[in-house]
Amino acid sequence: MRETAETIDPPRVIEPPVLVSIVPIATAQEIPRACSTPVEESCNAIDDDCDGVIDNGCGYGAGLMQITASWDTGADIDLYVTGPLGDTLSFQRPTTPSGARVDHSGRGNCVDMPNPQIENIRWVGARPMDGIYQVEVHYWGECIGSGGPTMVTISVAVGRRIAGQYRQSLLPGERIRVLRFVVQ
Repeated sequence: MRETAETIDPPRVIEPPVLVSIVPIATAQEIPRACSTPVEESCNAIDDDCDGVIDNGCGYGAGLMQITASWDTGADIDLYVTGPLGDTLSFQRPTTPSGARVDHSGRGNCVDMPNPQIENIRWVGARPMDGIYQVEVHYWGECIGSGGPTMVTISVAVGRRIAGQYRQSLLPGERIRVLRFVVQ
């Protein structure tokens, strides 16, 4: 009987996506990066410690791509990300076959929970599809009398690098497309 050597395939390396462009839409204002003096993360949708990961250590995750929103009132704000195939990821559709998932969906003052003013979407495992992504925020409703005009912060990380950080004012009932970005 002839012996054959067992072959072991090397682990598959997933190349991180690369940001091609990012364009704010509507009245989104870019937040300048302040990485000359990094500070401790404060769970605010900003990469405060300048390590390329949004809010690490805050109880929600990062990945090959990450979009995080935070807001400054007790309102329930929803984050939506539409991918290259037209599928929209949100609290209503929390996963996609491409590996995207909503891993934190804050409810403002509507529900007692950790980080109630944060929504986080990330891609784990599979590489995000090349193409155009659009980010929207929706002022779903007020909770326990705390709402009104709300400032939303949205950050995007691609390949563990911050692609952009933006602020968008949002009024009750509004749903606004905040930005569009392209990865390859």
